[in-house]
Amino acid sequence: MEISLLGTGLLGTAIGERLLRCGHTLTIWNRSPLRCAPLLSLGGQQATTAAAAVAASPVVITVLSDGPTTRAVLVDQAGDALAGRLVLQVATIAPEESRELAAALAERGAELLEVPVLGSRPEALAGTLQLMVGGSTAALEHARPVLADLGGQPLHLGPVARRSAPSWPSIS
Repeated sequence: MEISLLGTGLLGTAIGERLLRCGHTLTIWNRSPLRCAPLLSLGGQQATTAAAAVAASPVVITVLSDGPTTRAVLVDQAGDALAGRLVLQVATIAPEESRELAAALAERGAELLEVPVLGSRPEALAGTLQLMVGGSTAALEHARPVLADLGGQPLHLGPVARRSAPSWPSIS
C-alpha cells in the first residue's frame, strides 16, 4: 500500500521502518529533513513539503508532537492536498482537538482515524503495538491492512474523540 508518514521522531521512524519491512511504499516528511535519513536508507522517498507528502498517498499517518502541531501541518501546510485522503493520527491529543481536526479534515475532503497506541519503538518494530481506534467503521476497514502490520487487531472505540473503553459488566 502507498502510505505517507509525517513525523519521524523515535516512534514515527520505528513505524516507518516496520511499514517498509512489510512491503509498503513510504513517502516521508519531517519538519527537520535530516531526521528522514534512517527511512531513506531503507527505501523511503522523501517529500520536501507536508503537502507533497500528503498528495503522494491515499493513506497518511501522522506521528507529530501534539494537537496544535498536527493541525498546523495538516490543515495549514497540507490543506487542499488532503482531498480524498484517510489520515491516521497517532499522537495522543485532547478530545476537543480531535473533534476540531476531524471537522477541518472533512471540510477538505479527508477523513480522520485516531490511532493512539500503547507501546514504543520496540513494539512498533515488532508489529505489536496495541492500537485503539476512533473513527468510522468504514475508515477502520480501509486502514486495516496497515494497522495489521503495526499491531494486529485494533480496538475500535467508536467515533473520533470518544476516548472511553467499552463498558464491562461489574463483578460482584
